[in-house]
Amino acid sequence: MAKLLITGWIPEDIIGTYRDKFDEIVLPDQERSNYSVDEVSSMIDMYDVLFTISAFPFKGTLIEKAKNLKVVCNLGVGYDNIDVQMCTDKNICVINTPISVCEPTAEFTIALMMSIARGTLMYDREVRKTRRTASVCFFDRDIMLYGKTLGILGFGRIGQSVARKAKGLGMNIIYYDPYRKEKAEKEMDAAYRTFDEVLENADVVSCHMPFTKENYHVINAETFKKMKTTAYFVNVARGPIMDESALVDAVRCGVIRGAATDVYENEPDISEEITKLDNIVLSPHIGSNVYEARRNMAWEALDGALSVLEKVRPHNLVNTSLMG
Repeated sequence: MAKLLITGWIPEDIIGTYRDKFDEIVLPDQERSNYSVDEVSSMIDMYDVLFTISAFPFKGTLIEKAKNLKVVCNLGVGYDNIDVQMCTDKNICVINTPISVCEPTAEFTIALMMSIARGTLMYDREVRKTRRTASVCFFDRDIMLYGKTLGILGFGRIGQSVARKAKGLGMNIIYYDPYRKEKAEKEMDAAYRTFDEVLENADVVSCHMPFTKENYHVINAETFKKMKTTAYFVNVARGPIMDESALVDAVRCGVIRGAATDVYENEPDISEEITKLDNIVLSPHIGSNVYEARRNMAWEALDGALSVLEKVRPHNLVNTSLMG
């Protein structure tokens, strides 16, 4: 059996199932929460599997020191905290959690979309301040989602799950993805459009694109200018996909009606400017932060790592060339 090093604390009811599947499991206690990079660096040469929690960075010198590492698994579908190419060069398999993260993230996308489109948080702040139920009878700020068009950028598992849920709200679905998904189109009566056509025609634009070098700031000032002035932008993907200062300007200047985002360009920091805007809903990168979802993510990651150790290719292998 192999040795497992985990960079962050995991509850025993989640990790306990795996104690008889590894010779050794080392992780910080609940009070420590996370190991530092230096601490992991001092231990990593002794372990076969590394489990990265809370976007722990596995790159450069740390990979060089991982002399015996066979697998690195990441708690999340995104893996920009891991240098996949360097891992591939070092014959280290990279595992993520694409299935278990899907539904909770899609649910949260809908929650954010409904919160900004119907002014939920703004009404909450108003009621707390006035302690009255009085409101303007013909208040022109929010929109109904029924009958509106949702434009999805990135039509993978999460994008498609968002589409199914939005279809239940009575929305029309259009999408852009570099790879057209004709089977999914038929399933949910979604229409394929170009990137610009999605921007120009959607009442809500929801971003679910992976973060790659090519996608850096693909959402920018020019992007927002192509959207309807009455439209909303939602991002539950990755922060650097959007130019955060351009988002602030677009919302503040009325280029678009409003926005909701769970991710930020310079995480873990969030700009002061974005927090001052009333017509934007903010959350701290917690799209999948439901206990049952995080439990399933941990199990999906660890099961993938065990499959690699048993020389069976798992569904969640990122660098597929290593087990072609």
